[in-house]
Amino acid sequence: MKNNAFLVFVCFILNLSSPLAQPFSSFLEQISKMAPDDRQELANSFLARQPFIPVIESDTAVHFLYSGNAASVAIAGDANAWEPSLRLTQIEGTNLWYVSTSYEKDARLEYKVVVNETEWKLDSLNRKVVAGGMGSNSELIMPGYRPGEYSAGMPSVLSGSVTDTVIQSRVMKEKRNIRIYLPSGYSCSHDRYPVCYFHDGIEFFNLTSAGNILDHLISVKRIRPVIAVFIEPVHRDEEYSGIRQGGYTRFVTEELSSFIDATYRTEANPEGRAQFGISNGGNISLWLAASHPENTGKVAAFSSNVEKSVMKAFRKSGCRNQMVYLDLGTYDIPVLLPLVRNLKDLLTEKGCRVCYHEYPEGHNWAFWQKYLPDALEFFFPSDTSYY
Repeated sequence: MKNNAFLVFVCFILNLSSPLAQPFSSFLEQISKMAPDDRQELANSFLARQPFIPVIESDTAVHFLYSGNAASVAIAGDANAWEPSLRLTQIEGTNLWYVSTSYEKDARLEYKVVVNETEWKLDSLNRKVVAGGMGSNSELIMPGYRPGEYSAGMPSVLSGSVTDTVIQSRVMKEKRNIRIYLPSGYSCSHDRYPVCYFHDGIEFFNLTSAGNILDHLISVKRIRPVIAVFIEPVHRDEEYSGIRQGGYTRFVTEELSSFIDATYRTEANPEGRAQFGISNGGNISLWLAASHPENTGKVAAFSSNVEKSVMKAFRKSGCRNQMVYLDLGTYDIPVLLPLVRNLKDLLTEKGCRVCYHEYPEGHNWAFWQKYLPDALEFFFPSDTSYY
């Protein structure tokens, strides 16, 4: 039996040395023919030969692997609403676990490995790790996925200036932290600029590299120069969709807008103001535009929550030529999918200028970062006569 196992092992190594990598199904077939006591070495060799894990074959087939002693192993991530329901099977006689599934060839998904039901951790076999709002996740990038542009800084690009300040809100009866981005050349010009207001302020700035994206888009003349205001929440969910929403709305539309318009050379009109938000931050962005169209003419909501009050306000006010950017991951939080799709239908019916897309991604910052340039270009396309 051991001699046969050795011959199988030698044939396996020779096969891996050929130009075409051995399919995972072939590996499973080969190892199943071996005695359990002889399988671990073959499993180790297979793992060592993989340039990337998870193993992706034929553009859409995905094989998640885990190496280690455990009672159970599962995958939780964007694809299964972060429930550890994609369970791995252990190959008898080895510490190698696997599960096979499939995704779209242009999908990008984040996930964690769940060991023994309670231990959530990064995939130790996967070198791709991405930062998120609740810590880092392992990243699965399918062959047809194309990464976003302009998130990394480049020496050849002129950088805008970034200043942190604090505003005392009379309405909210507390101090608010604000980060302000001014485009390169602002201090040398007499021009007026549109203003982009970003909710989830500092997190948005840090996790999307928004400053770098603005620098690049302005430098290569894909958008007009803009001022950006990043607003840090204090009581996030209460302000974005709860009992403090009314006060926060007054703070943004009355106090903050007035402060920015008085301090900087802005286009102080609805067409010159845009609200940006993700998830529940998308809800407050939509609410500001729907309930105060005299203040805000543009709104970008990524993977957004959409409360009934937002739908009601848009039904009542219409669009007044407002522009709305919406995008959604097909692997997003399930409850959000019908909310955003219904909003898109309503806005289209009301005559809004809507830019709407769905992509095979999940509810995460890397997704929102990739498409932030699209929203900015939709709102403020470059007018070459400006330069």
